[in-house]
Amino acid sequence: MAAIRKQSFIAVTNDQDHIRWLNTVFKDEGEVVVADSPSLERVRQILDLTGAQVVFVLLHAQSHRQDAALIEGLVAFKPMLSVIAMAEQADNELILSAMRSGARDFILTLSRPGEVINLVKRLASRAPAPNIPTESVGAITALVSARPGSDTPMLALHLALAMQGERTERNALLIDLGNPAGDTLTYLGLASPYSFIDAVRSLRRLDSMLIDSAFAKHESGLSLLALPEEQGAMSEITSADIYVLLGMLRRYFPRIVINLGGVPRSDFLYLLLSNADNTLVVVEQSVPSCKQNMQLVKKMIEHKIPMDSVELVVDRYLPQLPPDAESLSRGFGLPLQATLPPSGMARLAMMNSGDSLFKCAPRDPYTLAIKKLAKRIVSRDKVDEVRKPYKDRGFFKNILARFGAS
Repeated sequence: MAAIRKQSFIAVTNDQDHIRWLNTVFKDEGEVVVADSPSLERVRQILDLTGAQVVFVLLHAQSHRQDAALIEGLVAFKPMLSVIAMAEQADNELILSAMRSGARDFILTLSRPGEVINLVKRLASRAPAPNIPTESVGAITALVSARPGSDTPMLALHLALAMQGERTERNALLIDLGNPAGDTLTYLGLASPYSFIDAVRSLRRLDSMLIDSAFAKHESGLSLLALPEEQGAMSEITSADIYVLLGMLRRYFPRIVINLGGVPRSDFLYLLLSNADNTLVVVEQSVPSCKQNMQLVKKMIEHKIPMDSVELVVDRYLPQLPPDAESLSRGFGLPLQATLPPSGMARLAMMNSGDSLFKCAPRDPYTLAIKKLAKRIVSRDKVDEVRKPYKDRGFFKNILARFGAS
């Protein structure tokens, strides 16, 4: 089941107090996307890729002319856009300047959440329905696990390869952001100087030519984008960068798989998960894996990740040992998407050969299970599945109770 897209609200401000305030206001309504630059070009870019209908612009007395020019440019770009000016105090000159530039209304920062939501709803009721873009966009499948290791990148890689299939044209992209960095490239014997960080830095010129020439590419046609070993520049990447990059990549790839195995719990992780159409939580039957991934799932719920699009994959599954897959599914409160066999020899041979499992072990049960999993995900939109809630925690609850994770 694909995730239902949350409504987006754009905030043009660098003030962390104001950003936290807006996040609190809209915690149940949608997500706040912070424009990391007050330039018209940047805000227009985010508008295009999020489909937001409301923009909050913080007014400053020392830069009110630039603020007014930004508002005027945004309204000229999208006449039906609701631009709400905000300031820390009611300065008549600032308010008048914003209204003359095209702002729909004005509000004081740190106002009560109910006032802000009522204002947004009132403006929405006056505005015509937004145009829904007809351009097809790619679907994102995210794989997440609380524990670093080889299992999640192995699964993400072969899931992406299966989605690429036998097509020669550009079809699937694997974004490897897991820990350790770049394992999927190593598995395939690929080296790429162009990384995920480079893609963020290249947003202004990201197009088909750059993708074909700079992204790592496997002989199957699969494109890959991974983190570099040196990740100091990650601190410079903003939430707006992530939104814009993923939005642009969706336009070029029908299928995108993101490996998030071993990524620490952070705003970066939750932002990526909130942008995925479906998410697979990869666990094993061991108590440490169950405990840590249960904590991760709880954090996902706290951060408003759409859980109706999150499913469970039990890796290295041994059906003769407890807890069984159904118990794990009930314990996590997640639908069971797949179980994958251990296939230790095939996995090791693949990691040391530079070939995918589809080439070095095409009949291995693990390889066949991934093909079936990819087929189900690709055809998901054609099937309207109704899933029942999982409330009985049974055996799994007893296991986790020992570790304080129940």
